[in-house]
Amino acid sequence: MTDREHLEQLLLPDRLERFREVLAGRTSSVTAVLENLHKDHNISAVLRTCESFGIQRVHVVPQPGHGRVFDTVTRGCDRWLTIQRHPDVTSCLMRLRADGFRILAGALEERAEPLESVDFSGRIALIFSNELQGASREALDMVDGCFVIPMAGFSQSLNVSVAAGIAIHRVMQYKRSVGEELEPVPPEEAALLMDLWVKKSVRNAGRILKELKIRGSRE
Repeated sequence: MTDREHLEQLLLPDRLERFREVLAGRTSSVTAVLENLHKDHNISAVLRTCESFGIQRVHVVPQPGHGRVFDTVTRGCDRWLTIQRHPDVTSCLMRLRADGFRILAGALEERAEPLESVDFSGRIALIFSNELQGASREALDMVDGCFVIPMAGFSQSLNVSVAAGIAIHRVMQYKRSVGEELEPVPPEEAALLMDLWVKKSVRNAGRILKELKIRGSRE
């Protein structure tokens, strides 16, 4: 019996079925980049949005000196998400481009397209940046395009967590409208996620598995 099979016996069948349903709805063809966000509630809200829309992998470039705070804020969300940290935005975007992602930033740039006019086909990475300064010059020099959410009021921008929710919803809506199937999480990664989710859902899972191994070695 595998470690996961041992632990699954300690969970209710409904719980395990929920894990399978959520995992089946996860996608690896849409991802988000959090660049230099520093407000705790914004970080948490964007991560919750990603998780709720089925985005499994989130890339983060913490603001200098803010890494420890970021770790604390994400402690709840990373039970279900795969969060990859990068030392700088350049290395992050180079990695995404090598993986076949088209990179788009929410930014008030002259070249920015209205959100509803953007082609979101294929692998898409969305950049959500610092609440005050916006996307860095380094990021803007590397992206494939920019988008804006049209405003009808006096305000020219939205809170980053609100903007992320609107943008991610639009990406998913676009893909459904053109009949594009979301790319699922690869089987090997899905198996590792299932192992992780089960382990994190069983209290004292590490101790239980250790005791089972000791017991098995004696038999």
